[in-house]
Amino acid sequence: MNKFVAIVVLVLGFAVIGSAAFGHDPVWPGEKLKALFPQAESFEQKNLYVSDEQRGRIEKALGSRLPEEDLKPSIYLAVVRNTPDAPLRKAGAIMFIDAHGPGGKIEMGVVVSGKGDLLKILIFENKESQKITQQVFLNQFEGKKAADPFKVGSDITAPAGADKSVQAIASGARRGLFIINEMFKKK
Repeated sequence: MNKFVAIVVLVLGFAVIGSAAFGHDPVWPGEKLKALFPQAESFEQKNLYVSDEQRGRIEKALGSRLPEEDLKPSIYLAVVRNTPDAPLRKAGAIMFIDAHGPGGKIEMGVVVSGKGDLLKILIFENKESQKITQQVFLNQFEGKKAADPFKVGSDITAPAGADKSVQAIASGARRGLFIINEMFKKK
């Protein structure tokens, strides 16, 4: 009986580790996805692997190393219709990114258009000032392109006293933008 229990524990352990290998949520993040892209009819999940070549290009563009968790991204494609009788189409890609500010982990969602521009970011978990979750602050990320600096004081305005937190968010948003663009660039 002890061998049976040990095998069950081992199998369950691998199942938990395997599900944690992709993305942030071990369960379907439906509510977060709907918050990021409310007009989507559905979402399609892609569990991807960043190749060494892709990693090199992303890290060169970012000027920093990718965290291990970003090497196996789960990217969700938002599926929409323009009209009720129109065919379904993919309208954006969503990725959950962790940034690290002075208060700890900041979990955010990043939405990128089919043209490769940042459509939206939302903050889901953080221990920083609530000022960084305000829509008026988050709106400044909309329309940003990979070529933009994503720097506080340059093209990003931080709420008073939140410069380090905001720079962490800006860097995370830029990282998500680069990963999505690299994973889905036209061949």
